[in-house]
Amino acid sequence: MANYHPNAELLMQFAAGQLDNALGIMVACHIQQCPHCRNQVRTYERLGGELLETMWTKADDNIVVSEDLLSKTIARLGDSRSSSASAEDTGVDKNIPKPLRRFVPKNFDDLPWYGFSSNIQQYDLNFGDDNQYVAKFYKIKAGKELPEHTHKGNEFTLVMSGAFSDEAGSYHSGDFILANEQTQHSPRAHNDMDCICFAVMDAPLKLTGFWGALINPFLR
Repeated sequence: MANYHPNAELLMQFAAGQLDNALGIMVACHIQQCPHCRNQVRTYERLGGELLETMWTKADDNIVVSEDLLSKTIARLGDSRSSSASAEDTGVDKNIPKPLRRFVPKNFDDLPWYGFSSNIQQYDLNFGDDNQYVAKFYKIKAGKELPEHTHKGNEFTLVMSGAFSDEAGSYHSGDFILANEQTQHSPRAHNDMDCICFAVMDAPLKLTGFWGALINPFLR
């Protein structure tokens, strides 16, 4: 079970459908693995539904809606979700959360990873956002670490497989972590296996120390 979670504001925005694609998909991936946050989202959805119902009862009494409209809509959603889920599940690595499966091939090994070093590689994700967020997978080889860096904005990270540690803690599969301008760290993958993370950021990271001046111009 995850030990690090999205905050209440993010979960409420997710329940209301207000998150951009990249961040919304990341939160959905976490919720799939986290019963605690899943229950929180259900609570927010219920509260939102009650608010809409209250507003509806105060609306124009002349508006006429079929009594079975809600049940029909729910049934359609259920049919759509079940058919798409069965298609997505065919031959896909079970370690890839369902919200990501239509964006990723059969498994992580099939991705065209790239990077400055074989120890630290990345894969760009395109969710059709309007350039507010950049989304990537990062893969850190077992026992290796990212250079020390800080951030020019917010970076949300979801651990997909493996684990890593930094100056603030240790993070495992399903953990949801936020780093920002106040964060300065050197994430290091645990020694037993490679660590793959899903990262969504609204500004590039900024390397500190010797390598910063050389590499920062190439980061985005």
